[in-house]
Amino acid sequence: MRALLLYTFLLCSACALGQERKPWVVRAVNKLGAFIDTMATSGIDKRYIEVPERPWQVMLKFNANDMDLRSSATLSQETLAKRGITGENTIEAAIKPNMSTSIGLWVGYRGYGLGYSYSISGKDGSNFSFGAMGSNYGINLRIKSFSTREMDIHQWGFYEEGFYDEKITNAELWDDVNIRSAILDGYYMFNGKRFSYAAAYDQSVKQIHSAGSFLIGAMWFQTTLDYAQRLNAPMVQIMGNIGYMKIQEGALGAGYAYNWVPVKNLLFNITAMPMLVLYNRVKVKVYDSNYDIFLYEDDPTTGKKAILDDDDSWTDDITIDEVASMTRHSKITLNYDARVSLTYNWDRYFVNVYGQWNNFRNKYDSNTLKLNDWYVNASLGIRL
Repeated sequence: MRALLLYTFLLCSACALGQERKPWVVRAVNKLGAFIDTMATSGIDKRYIEVPERPWQVMLKFNANDMDLRSSATLSQETLAKRGITGENTIEAAIKPNMSTSIGLWVGYRGYGLGYSYSISGKDGSNFSFGAMGSNYGINLRIKSFSTREMDIHQWGFYEEGFYDEKITNAELWDDVNIRSAILDGYYMFNGKRFSYAAAYDQSVKQIHSAGSFLIGAMWFQTTLDYAQRLNAPMVQIMGNIGYMKIQEGALGAGYAYNWVPVKNLLFNITAMPMLVLYNRVKVKVYDSNYDIFLYEDDPTTGKKAILDDDDSWTDDITIDEVASMTRHSKITLNYDARVSLTYNWDRYFVNVYGQWNNFRNKYDSNTLKLNDWYVNASLGIRL
């Protein structure tokens, strides 16, 4: 009997010791999970917000994204005079590719998760997203990259012959324009007790009754536009010899968000926030090329363009080289951030559709960059 009791005591002690000696990674994950659980439920009014028992969310996502990126440059009289032309010319290149679509997966725990989507629209491109949402705050990161050769070109100005206005739609460049953008935004909700941003945008909790909240937010936007490929030398020249632009903007704002629950399990959200762009930095790279968009037959003063060879063999001799890099900070401007979301919940399953719209504008000397970007996401999810 004594031997049996001693054996039982030693076995229990070994089990306890084994539990105490769990790997540090396991202990850290457990602590992190407990911390996230606390953040998700801290200070909420359960009459308005329900926290599901199942903490994991797995979503199949379908994304649709469209953008209108317009880059314009004005060639002054002095610049044109060097090419033997009297007048002034403005050109606007609108990079507006067909809507890109992608499909992907998002996995999260109590509103903290990662997602990745890959293009299925026949265009090179990808989307990466990260989200973290608690009872009073939300943080989102979206990174998009793609390439295109499609653009619309609008050129107007004054020459000796008078005013002219020319538009070319669906033009195709000889080489790619590479675009990469990132948007990082964060919000703080003053009514996190009764209003849940997470209920509308990652479904980690449920909004039971309608509620709204004033909020403050911060946003970091960064985009690079690179079309300085060798065969794009004509485009670089008509854009004032600038073939690369990198824009960085930091903004602060305040707005209002409202969760409307018209019937049980159905949630509609709208968020609107004007923002002041306090940090506005643009970096450009200037290039030199042996190609000149204004080619003449014999006398530059005639204003007649030469006829290029039909076989395009002359393109083999094009060269383009970076000759300068410049950085400038712009003045404070106004930006906008707007979102809408529609969610329907079952016990374990949910569907969601949400959209986001952003507007950005930047100017460098005679070059102006304007971007309208909208993003729509449809999700089918399950709680585990």
